[in-house]
Formats: sequence, structure tokens, C-alpha cells
Amino acid sequence: MSAARPSEPAALAAAATSSLVLVHDPVSRAVAPDYWDWSADAHHAAVEALTALDDDQVRTAVARVADNPADSAAALGLSAALTALLCRPGGESGAVDALRSAAARTESLSRLLVQPGAPDRPTAGPATEAPGTADLLAVLAHKPHGGTHPVDAAVVIPFRAADDATGRVRNLAAVLNALTDQSHPRERYRVVVVESDERPRWREVFADACDAYVFAPDPGRFNKSWTVNVGVVHGARPTELVCVLDGDILVDRGFIARAVERFQRPGTQAHWPFEDMLFLDPASSADAVRTRCLEAAPDPGQDRLRGVHLRRPPGGCVWLREDLFTRIGGMDERFCGWGGEDQDFVWRAERYGPMDRHNDPLVHLHHDRAAHRGDDGVPFYEEVERAGFCSWPCDSDFGRLDKNTPQPTGA
Repeated sequence: MSAARPSEPAALAAAATSSLVLVHDPVSRAVAPDYWDWSADAHHAAVEALTALDDDQVRTAVARVADNPADSAAALGLSAALTALLCRPGGESGAVDALRSAAARTESLSRLLVQPGAPDRPTAGPATEAPGTADLLAVLAHKPHGGTHPVDAAVVIPFRAADDATGRVRNLAAVLNALTDQSHPRERYRVVVVESDERPRWREVFADACDAYVFAPDPGRFNKSWTVNVGVVHGARPTELVCVLDGDILVDRGFIARAVERFQRPGTQAHWPFEDMLFLDPASSADAVRTRCLEAAPDPGQDRLRGVHLRRPPGGCVWLREDLFTRIGGMDERFCGWGGEDQDFVWRAERYGPMDRHNDPLVHLHHDRAAHRGDDGVPFYEEVERAGFCSWPCDSDFGRLDKNTPQPTGA
């Protein structure tokens, strides 16, 4: 095996266990369907190598995980058994060597890695029931200031949820709750929620839970790029920094203070605060929200939660100076429907200003996944891809609230 591939036994054991979970758990695969498609063959090969091992302890653990991929204790037990096997010198067993090679290949190309979570984490009962939206908004650490004065940072959250999409609504309530509980002075940052839909379905719920609520009328497919641009132009300014934050990212108490401090370093223009993002399963999402929001813990307790790490994703949470956001013309508003907009945005931002990456823990709350393709299987961003990524003009008149308003004939 190449010396350039991962070889640490515990890492390879975790990778093999992750492959087994992904192969047998459609919920974990659905976190990032494209990422799964790109590495599915390698994961299946790792599982084949895993099931070929002639070891009773491993065979029993594999059967338990395959039968119930959410069994954290079984997954951790399998990883421990595999670590012991993989610590043996190479050449002793052809089957072990084959697993070592297959797991190393998976570790070398997959952007998905399952985190089993703590063995005693609750999987049923009251602890796995997500707190309600009203409960989360009733215990805000600080009331929004609602001011339009200059601030250090503005957090812009694009949002859309159908009338029956209670999961996304509850997630946004949790995100807003966590954003009121920050170590940075409350009057020095602004939280902006931009709801883009055919009508302001959730204004009465969220308008008093943020500093600025903006309604961006759009009856078509959700356009995250335009929604964010509207938030920067009509809600965030005046601000030194902009954070584009998805409405399901549950942040810790030092989230804003760390970002502000990092931008004090000369030459800093933009960054991701994380390397890998942990997409939580439903039970762990409820646990994280209860811990961070109702128990007022400083963080969600990421290490004990179960989910799937997305390695170095382009979106979810990006910080940059407002000047850089404006210099590149904001986000490309031609992206309509989910997919592609985050990658295009950070590519263009990095062209004009260096993008740093930090290693803060960051968790993504569970919700039903939105479609990224049309009924014909074509990605929503196909039109932009044909025109060329990074082709959005820097001098674009972005963030116009009347973008989707019918113009009078002859205008």
C-alpha cells in the first residue's frame, strides 16, 4: 500500500465501520447524495473486505451494525475490534491486508465519515423528542436589539419552509436561540432572517426573534443566492463582517466572538470556521437542541452525537468582510433551486480574497432533504454550469427586492 495513504489502524477501522453504516443506512447516505455517488464503489468494496474477515467477534459486530446502523454501541465495538486486527503486522493475513487496503482507499477519496456517537446516547423516549418552536423562542438569552447602527458582524440566514415543514421551522428557532446566547456583546452583531416565498408564512413567528426580518417575494423554486443577497443589502448593512449561515447550523457560544477576533489578523478577508461539518441524525438533533438551547450549555456536545461528517464542504457557514461580498457582486442569483451556489460563491470569493479554514466543531440539524435535481434528473444548476461557474459579473445589481415583481408592460 502506498505510503501516501492513511495507515493508522484506528482511522482505518473507523473508515471501514463508516462504510458499513453508509451501505446499510439510507438516512446517512441522504445527507449528501452526490458525495455518496462519487464514493459508493469504494464503500461497497470496503464492506466486501470487511465481511470476508474470518473473525467471530468481527462477524457478530458486522451483523449487529448491518441490522441496525444506528446502534452506536455496536458500531463502536466493531471499530475497536477492527483496530486490534489492523494493529497486526502486514502480511500475516490476506483478508486483513485486503481490508486495510480497501479502508485506506475509502479514506483517500470519500467525503463522508460516520460518527457513531456515544454508546449510551438516547435513541428513543422524551430525550429524543425535539423541543417545540415556541419553547425555543420563549427562552432567548437576550432580546434582539433591532438596531440599524454599525456592527462588527451580521449573520444572514436564508429561509423557506412550507406550512407543514415543522422540522425546518424548529431548526431555525434553535439557531436563533443559540445566536442570542453569544459571548460577543449583543449590540455588536446583527441577526438577519430572510424569508423567500410566495408569502411571508413565518413572519409572525420569527420577526421578533431576530434583529431584522426581511421578506423576499418569490413564488418559484427557492433561490438561496438571491435570498442571501437581499439579506445583505436590506438587513445586514452597515457591518464589517457578513456570515452566511444556513438555518439549520447550531452554533456554540463563542461562534461570533471567535470570528471577529480572527478578522483582526492582517490580511484576513474570509474563512470557513470549520473543516468538517457533522450532519446529525434525528435523535442527536433533538439532543443537541435540548442541550444547547434549553439547558443553555455553551455547545451542543458534538463528540457524543451521531451523524455523518461532510469533509470540507463549501457551504453551510461562511464568514467574509462585507466589502469582499460587495466586490464580487454577492452570490450568483442565476442559481435557482438547491445545489452549486455555495461552491460558486466561495470560488469567486477566494479569487479576490484569501479564504482560510479553521477547525471549530459545527453541527447541522436534521431535516428532510430538498431535491437537488428536476424530475428529469438534471441538476438545477445545469444552466449556470453551461454558462460557466464564476461567471457572475462583479458589478451585478444584486439583492433587488423587486427582482421577481412583474414589470408593467413597456417598462
